[in-house]
Amino acid sequence: MLWNELGMVCKYGGEFDMAERYYRLALRHARRCFTGKARDFFLANVRHNLGGLEHSRGRFSRAEKYARKSVELRLKAAAPDSLAVASDRAALAAILDGLHKFTESEKHYLLALRVYRREYGASHAETAVILNNLAALYHATGRPKRAETHFRAALRMKRRVLGPSHPDVGVTMNNLAMFYRSQGKRSAARSWLNRAFRIVNASIGSSHPTTQAVRNNLRQLSR
Repeated sequence: MLWNELGMVCKYGGEFDMAERYYRLALRHARRCFTGKARDFFLANVRHNLGGLEHSRGRFSRAEKYARKSVELRLKAAAPDSLAVASDRAALAAILDGLHKFTESEKHYLLALRVYRREYGASHAETAVILNNLAALYHATGRPKRAETHFRAALRMKRRVLGPSHPDVGVTMNNLAMFYRSQGKRSAARSWLNRAFRIVNASIGSSHPTTQAVRNNLRQLSR
């Protein structure tokens, strides 16, 4: 539907207020024009997007409400182990992670990961994202061995799927470096940060916020 697509365009362009207006128009239109499973499926799409929008705004509590409703509606319209439900679970997990609801977040990540591996095969960008997010969760909950294993698995997968010079590879290198810094492994952290900086600086430029963040991490590590 056009309203939903316009909302997505505005969201990715940083026009959050306009994106929200379009998403709400899409909700009203769907309630009038669809019935049954088609209605539930489309409403789940829009609420998924609204959850992502509020997540981007840092409004985690509001994002959680939309994401939970998205999962609820999707389960009415699709099989529990479908890709659509897995996508909703992954989005909800990221929001719960931000709210420090780690136990439930991990549960949804693992359910989504199982479906992604079955449907996408051994390597896929979406699978790599979940591995990276799980690594961060394990780090936050005091499980460093699992964190390192998942960071490295995400990095290997991103290299295979996206190529060694993709900026997302640099982002995971930065995350791995921050993990090593927290473990007191400053030499390993510096090595990974230098590699991350070379990748993001070459691929997205020195003025990009991601490049600036990696540069700032390097400066802090050198102090």
